[in-house]
Amino acid sequence: MRSLKLALLATVAVVGITSAASAADLIIGSEPGPVYDDYASVDWSGPYAGLWVSGQTGSIFGLGANLGVNVLIDKNLLAGAEGSVAWLSDDSWQGQVHGKLGFAAETFAIYGLAGIGVNSITDAYAPVGVGAEVMLADNLSLKAEYQYQWDLDTSADDAHVAKFGFNWHF
Repeated sequence: MRSLKLALLATVAVVGITSAASAADLIIGSEPGPVYDDYASVDWSGPYAGLWVSGQTGSIFGLGANLGVNVLIDKNLLAGAEGSVAWLSDDSWQGQVHGKLGFAAETFAIYGLAGIGVNSITDAYAPVGVGAEVMLADNLSLKAEYQYQWDLDTSADDAHVAKFGFNWHF
């Protein structure tokens, strides 16, 4: 009988130690760490410079450069001004200034534009259009624009223009 009591006591001790050891190995979930958003600090405000290529009616292609400045109003409302100069494949050049107004959210901006320009062949024109930009890196964005350029001297030289390029934001 004594050996039965010892065996029972040993069994209870082994079960007690084993469950205590298992309890010590419990994995308790921890609070998740902070979430880092790489583009949370994207600020479209400030000056920028860029290069672009264009295509327009009449199979004319162009290479250009631009300088501009953006201001964020009320977190998502984007306003800005831009000046550009271009050389066109028909051996003409053009320069224009336009204002823009649109919406910016995180890494994406979309806007409308209107302004005034001058072309070495047809003199003055009025560009109106839309554009979009996406931030590719901290200070580098890819842009695409469509413009309708009304020739202010004669309606025969109105042009549809598509621009694609990069902007470096300072």
